[in-house]
Amino acid sequence: ALARGAKLNFVADYGVDVTSNFWPGVSLASLAARKGNALKVSRAPADSGIMHNKIGLFWNAAMKKGWVLTGSWNFTGGASSMQWNILTEIQNNDLFAAYSNEVRELLSGRFHANPDKSHAHDGARFRLTGSARDGWVRFAPYPDGRYGGNNALTDITNAVDAAEQEIFFSLNKLNRPNVAEALIRACNRGVIVHGVIPLSDRATPGRDSYEVYQTLLNSTDYTTRNRVRVYDAYYDAAQTRYDGGSRDLVHTKYMVIDPRGANPLVIHGSANWTASALVLTSSNDENVQFLPERGIAEAFLAHFATVSDGFKPWCALRNQGARLWLDYWLPTAESYFLFAAPEAVGPWNQQIAPLPVKRGTNTWEVHRTAPRQFFRIQK
Repeated sequence: ALARGAKLNFVADYGVDVTSNFWPGVSLASLAARKGNALKVSRAPADSGIMHNKIGLFWNAAMKKGWVLTGSWNFTGGASSMQWNILTEIQNNDLFAAYSNEVRELLSGRFHANPDKSHAHDGARFRLTGSARDGWVRFAPYPDGRYGGNNALTDITNAVDAAEQEIFFSLNKLNRPNVAEALIRACNRGVIVHGVIPLSDRATPGRDSYEVYQTLLNSTDYTTRNRVRVYDAYYDAAQTRYDGGSRDLVHTKYMVIDPRGANPLVIHGSANWTASALVLTSSNDENVQFLPERGIAEAFLAHFATVSDGFKPWCALRNQGARLWLDYWLPTAESYFLFAAPEAVGPWNQQIAPLPVKRGTNTWEVHRTAPRQFFRIQK
């Protein structure tokens, strides 16, 4: 690209080795020292924050169109083959302009802790083709570090509070109690909430997501039998085994709200769901997109179904006084059947009944005098 005259800029975190040869004889430093058309490199300072963006901006002068590539994927081999990651590629000139302004700040050396960094483009709105609503993008650090203030965390909890049917999330880290509280409120309204957090970050005391995960499991704030269901991720795309504790196996940072409802919304970007990325005024350089577009929501939902079992039907026995109920959820309006077996391993050849062809949750009463059985739902 440099050889054919394209103007290239590169923003790197302080932790990136700009002298490393990513290709034989080629490093960011050598490209920056290139005679003629050289690469412009800007590197974040060594401080307590990080430049955590994963952005690619592409401008075609002849077409006068700009593309924005962003998501959870670090530009590394491990992120490309050993983690769950996701990116969006969007052609939208208004979105491109907002990102260009953010990158211009970074190229000028105004990173997260610099009080002179402009926030003018934070919250910029844009309209995607085919969408009836504006999307918007947040750039960290934010102008307002208060909980409930003008920042991405407030936008996220507001979106969760507006959910009507379903929420699916896949998050590398979740340690904001505000989000947990909003998800529990959603469950209490009857919203289905399925999520994935890596085992390495939620199962061990002291890890970032542990406390929030315990809240989602055990909170007394649930007022119905509906609960947030957190799934183990698959270790590989072939779904041959589950997460065994590999660090950062799930590296995604997204939530899909009402993907099949009237107002689908995808929230995703570079930001882990932590204070540094969603709230604070001088910590990280991040970007978070809010995308109200059905096709994007469907694509993220398909990704979620690949990462986990969170889009498969489930059933669970519940006690309610003297009665015993089997709560169940069907992901699609197709024909499913309730099966029983004497042992958890099967055989699953005892068909109890066909279930109503209806997507969503329902219940099936189980007689307490019935023999001990295990239940599952399948087509």
